Amino acid sequence: MRELCLSIPNSRRALFLAIGGGGDIILTTVLALSYERCGGIAFIGGIVWERYVVDPIPGPIPLSDFRNVDTEHHNYIAVNPESYAIRNGNIIIPQIVRVSKVINRRMYVFDIHSGPKTLADALRHFINLEKIDYVVGVDVGGDSIATGFEESLWSPLADAISVAALAHINNAYLALASPGADGELDVEYILARISRLARFNGLIGGYVLGHKDAELLETLVRDSVSEASRAALKAFKGEYGVLDIRSGSRKANISPLSLVVFILDATIVARDSVARFIYDASSIAEARSILNAMNIYTELDLEEDLYEEILNGKRIDEINLYDIRKKGRQRLALRHFIDGPKIT
Repeated sequence: MRELCLSIPNSRRALFLAIGGGGDIILTTVLALSYERCGGIAFIGGIVWERYVVDPIPGPIPLSDFRNVDTEHHNYIAVNPESYAIRNGNIIIPQIVRVSKVINRRMYVFDIHSGPKTLADALRHFINLEKIDYVVGVDVGGDSIATGFEESLWSPLADAISVAALAHINNAYLALASPGADGELDVEYILARISRLARFNGLIGGYVLGHKDAELLETLVRDSVSEASRAALKAFKGEYGVLDIRSGSRKANISPLSLVVFILDATIVARDSVARFIYDASSIAEARSILNAMNIYTELDLEEDLYEEILNGKRIDEINLYDIRKKGRQRLALRHFIDGPKIT
């Protein structure tokens, strides 16, 4: 039986980019190696923004915090199995390094601190250097196609900056993998959003994970921290239902749909998602400020609120994520009410 593989027409070399940070690099790697089974040459990279259980310091890890890197360029670096980061005096092993160690190959870390345009410039540099035909941004769960105003949306910022950056370059796709696996947007809502994008010719195609993908996925998740990327593996083994994740603050859907990857036009996604609001932001701080002014609470806000609790002496396992988010959103709504809404 011929094994499934991910084919991109008119493409020989592609960069697969984990756009949400943290564990997204796992399914990004699975898709990249599937592409190689179809005869392409894949490069694997991502945004490194670890979950608070790995790195409690708020925000993505700056490139300057990495050690033992192979090469450094403008706003991106190459890491290897021996790379690590130093955060507030502590050694952090990002998920991208853990995956690099498993597959024993160089991977690339791109920085989002300077906003979408600068990230796009870094991607263009990489595209020209490595003669890349397509960039495929990979999002596990579906935050990347959110409008920004969904009640269940927890982490719009990294995805929005990354999608906006993809929209700034040519030949960029967005691969939305395992809808609902991150426990944020409802699966039915995600499918409705994809249908809307399809009406704008934004749906390019899709892919279903197969045996080879599941075997690799099982190997990668052993030494990595990612709940969302495990959804596909659980589904492949026949699990079905709702799973509590993120310390019980969210519920992920496990079903055969967890094996599906929707390929979307990144430019069309950017025009109809939260990315459009921060398309020209000059930094992550400005992007966050724009969203806050629209009463949108981001993952950076959440992490800062969490870190304040930690500094006040609370252990991570004592902190109720849902309560932290609720208080943060109430505080933001009060400020929004006092300052007045942003007209867009």
